[in-house]
Amino acid sequence: MTSFAQISYYLKILGRGLWLRCPNCGQGVMFRGLFKMEATCPECHVRYERKYGESIGGMFINLLVVETISVAGYFISDALLKPPLIFQLIFWGTFNLVFVILFYRHARALWVAISPTASTPITVHEPGRGEVSAQADRPERKHDQKE
Repeated sequence: MTSFAQISYYLKILGRGLWLRCPNCGQGVMFRGLFKMEATCPECHVRYERKYGESIGGMFINLLVVETISVAGYFISDALLKPPLIFQLIFWGTFNLVFVILFYRHARALWVAISPTASTPITVHEPGRGEVSAQADRPERKHDQKE
């Protein structure tokens, strides 16, 4: 059964990802510019991507979100407003291109936040609590165990 502490932990990590902050400490920024992601957190030095190609998950998040919004938006606007098909195609095609570019950093940061290989800190810095064992605030995962 999932406890409130576990749910709270995961929401905190997702929130850090959405705000483009380090999922480990919440202090370090993840991006320098529009597309350049830092390799490690400038504050706690945790690596954001430990294996080549891990950013593919962010691409999946981006694709899922933009296509869901586009398809739902198309059908809702068609049912309510009945615009011409050419307008719909131009509008939603342009929306897809712009949204994918603007949401890129958030999708990639969300993936880093939920990726099990990127969120295995030894300690977590909590304001007011100092350094706290990561195991105290989150459930144990297979990748947390030493082999």
